[in-house]
Amino acid sequence: MGEVRTVEDLIVAIDDGYDKQEREGKARCYIGASIVGNPCDAVLSFNMRGFPNNEPSPKLKRIFRLGHILEDEVVKDLKEKADVRVWEKDGFTGRQHSYEQLGGHVVCHMDGHIEMDDGVLRVLEIKSMNNASFNKFVKHGVRKSHPQYFGQVTMMMGMANFTEAMLVAVNKNSSEYHAEIIEFDEIEFNFLRERVDRALQNKTAKVASDEEDWRCRGCFKRGVCWGDTPVPKTCVTCQFSFPTEKGLWHCSKHDEEAEAACADYQRYAPMDKE
Repeated sequence: MGEVRTVEDLIVAIDDGYDKQEREGKARCYIGASIVGNPCDAVLSFNMRGFPNNEPSPKLKRIFRLGHILEDEVVKDLKEKADVRVWEKDGFTGRQHSYEQLGGHVVCHMDGHIEMDDGVLRVLEIKSMNNASFNKFVKHGVRKSHPQYFGQVTMMMGMANFTEAMLVAVNKNSSEYHAEIIEFDEIEFNFLRERVDRALQNKTAKVASDEEDWRCRGCFKRGVCWGDTPVPKTCVTCQFSFPTEKGLWHCSKHDEEAEAACADYQRYAPMDKE
């Protein structure tokens, strides 16, 4: 790190610190509820197979960090100010509430469980939003304003057998709160499960035919989908491997449990948009 003599040097030094010390860890190797509502099926496959993300910019890392801080503050307000019951940790594990399907190929992590005086136990999901996004949520409701969030809570409810969820949003510009109770939609859940099944069967396709499509420009998997970002050579990233219900992988090329990449390895690639 160079000398810090000016305010410009200071900002550069901070960003350099993020780049050098906070590199993203190993990519997740499962389909998470937070991405199951993404409009692109290929993203589900890339996540399930542990393909690396594009490295977020220092600015984006700070946005994510602030979001986590705000989530903790929202939980405090719910418990200490509103005096409602919130369980942000699993009492058995001491960790975030999580649920799995298909041996861990599909996973959801919840911000918590919440119960108001109506006695209904709900999934709790907390989001921080900028002013424009927050106002859109207030005006239209989450299903229309943030379909990916709607898919996320629907997947959570379906996996954990909840009938309702509560999404609490905090406006990062004004600190205003807005909340919505979301009822479980079985039709939506089945639609999401069909998308997951396509990923399990290696039948996913890209959402667009051009990498400049708006849905692709900000995607964390852009580098592995459209570019040449290096990918670990493993059975999981191989075109011939399929996930099993026991959480393992099966090699269709050799009809055996996938354990280590071999000479027949071919990097997995989703189908092109029809």
